[in-house]
Amino acid sequence: MPKIMLHNSQARRALARGVYRLAAAVEPTLGPKGMDAMIDRPIGTPMVTRDGVSIASEIELHDRFENMGAQVVREVSMQTNEVAGDGTTTAIVLANALIQGGIEANERGAKSVDLCKGIDRAVAAVVTALKASAKPAKGNGILASVANIAATDARLGALVAEAHERVGAEGVITTDFSVTTETTLDVLEGMSFDRGYLSHHMVTDQEKMEAVLERPLILMTDLKIKDPKALETARRIADEAGRPLLIVSEEVSPEVVVTLLGKQGSGKYLIVHPPEYGHWRKAMMEDLAIITGGKVIARDLGGRLEVITAEDLGTAERVRTSASYTSIIRGGGDHAAIASRRAQVQRQYEAAPPNIEQDKLRERLAKLSGGTAILYAGGVTPVEQKRTIQLIEDSLNAVRAASEEGVVAGGGSALAQIAPLLDKV
Repeated sequence: MPKIMLHNSQARRALARGVYRLAAAVEPTLGPKGMDAMIDRPIGTPMVTRDGVSIASEIELHDRFENMGAQVVREVSMQTNEVAGDGTTTAIVLANALIQGGIEANERGAKSVDLCKGIDRAVAAVVTALKASAKPAKGNGILASVANIAATDARLGALVAEAHERVGAEGVITTDFSVTTETTLDVLEGMSFDRGYLSHHMVTDQEKMEAVLERPLILMTDLKIKDPKALETARRIADEAGRPLLIVSEEVSPEVVVTLLGKQGSGKYLIVHPPEYGHWRKAMMEDLAIITGGKVIARDLGGRLEVITAEDLGTAERVRTSASYTSIIRGGGDHAAIASRRAQVQRQYEAAPPNIEQDKLRERLAKLSGGTAILYAGGVTPVEQKRTIQLIEDSLNAVRAASEEGVVAGGGSALAQIAPLLDKV
């Protein structure tokens, strides 16, 4: 395919036009009185949003040179979203101003190297001024105000602030679609993960379709349990202690499940699969062992179920399991060991790049801290539900940023107040 080339001023102006056109679509959404954008999609319902990165990611310009400029600014918004989780519209507005102003200065004779040095000095001065003017977001009142403004809805903001308060700064807050028109908050106690019981015959509460074990012993293993005899030792230990047994295992054969069901009334034995996959599953199993005070009977360490002792089994005050989730409440692990594990995961989280690995480490931190909340987005239509989820996520990101680095005047006004300082740089 032949290449079309532009050079010098002609190329710069084409790229700048693309940047301007993308920014023009995003800028009206800035601030508390920003407008919504409605985006047609080839599959599914239209998207209604005020999120800068969401709008930018949907824009493709017909002119290929202009589109390259738009893609550069789109990348700016995506990186801002990955690092800060918010402020993507502001990032696009600033990038557009820098690019348009820089090209004009360059065409008036300014050197590109000098422009870059000046921008670096200005950025350093602005960051210093912003940090100096930031006020710590201490107290739930300030965080609630931040959540309300970001969500543009008092009820959504209140739910986000409540979720953040109940699970803490290290907790995990996720979103999902509600089966009703109402937006609700559900906080899961203890260490929770999205795996449920293997058989509904293990249910102890028929009304809620949950299996609840009181003061269970907990067997954790990555071994495949194919023979019922492999569990005889664990069953004997549990029977002698007069306590139910929770089995967390990667694979349990139907024969084993049938055997356990045949030897119990509901509530004596419960089987669930461990959370996650691959190396994340191994790490999560080790976290679970530390929280409950047990050990993982691991294949790569030569573990055998037939020779386990009571010390290998974890404990908890209660285990609650549905068809889709498991909560282990008040595990019997040593507090010092849990704190040490949490500090180790915290160091890994701080060193990880902002990608899925960091997200998984944050989830592990929350589980080690005992906090997981789910905000279910309600709405009359799928479009409304998607819009609600976006507002919740914007509000969550704003609250997290505020709790970490404080608050300044929003809607671009903090930058406007600082702007006169640049004359002295």
